[in-house]
Amino acid sequence: MQSIVSRRKILIASLGAAAVGLTRTAQAAPANVPSIWDGKKMYDSFLKDGTGFSFPHKPNAPVAVVAFDTQCPDCMRLLTRIKPLLNDVDVIFYPISYMNIHSEPQATTILMSKDPCKTFEEQHEHFKDPDFRGIHYDVSKLPEDLRNKVWTNTKLHRRSGCRAVPYGVFKNSKGEYVPFDENLTTEELKKVFELN
Repeated sequence: MQSIVSRRKILIASLGAAAVGLTRTAQAAPANVPSIWDGKKMYDSFLKDGTGFSFPHKPNAPVAVVAFDTQCPDCMRLLTRIKPLLNDVDVIFYPISYMNIHSEPQATTILMSKDPCKTFEEQHEHFKDPDFRGIHYDVSKLPEDLRNKVWTNTKLHRRSGCRAVPYGVFKNSKGEYVPFDENLTTEELKKVFELN
């Protein structure tokens, strides 16, 4: 009969081996998909009724749709991870108002910019500023029609079953609507966008 000490040693060794195995195979989890999420509805409704912007990309690049909030740290992480792929995929960014009172005015400021991509990059760059998160804005100078477009984006996000930001969807070559978020690495996003 094994002693308690030797059984403990075997148990500890087994747990250690299991932990090593887990770290070797661990990778980022895919987007957490709510049961009510409708990928087709999100993709189609944002393209039809949403107001967004995309970075310069090659002609006929496949299209991805992303809802984001300017006040969301995970959204800034997604931009960092997806940025190397923006030439090969037409990622259309749709700003929504989800996090706090600065979300909608900053989103409107981005949309009204002559260069929304540049302003979005400024938001990203200043996101960790100690005094204020992101770009500054003057509410009195924000056009009501653009503010309403941010709220339309927000409604489209909610009505398609999204419950978080950032949330993206890509229609792949098989016609499947594949969700993605900030949890995926650049390499994993390449696989989602069929760039490998």
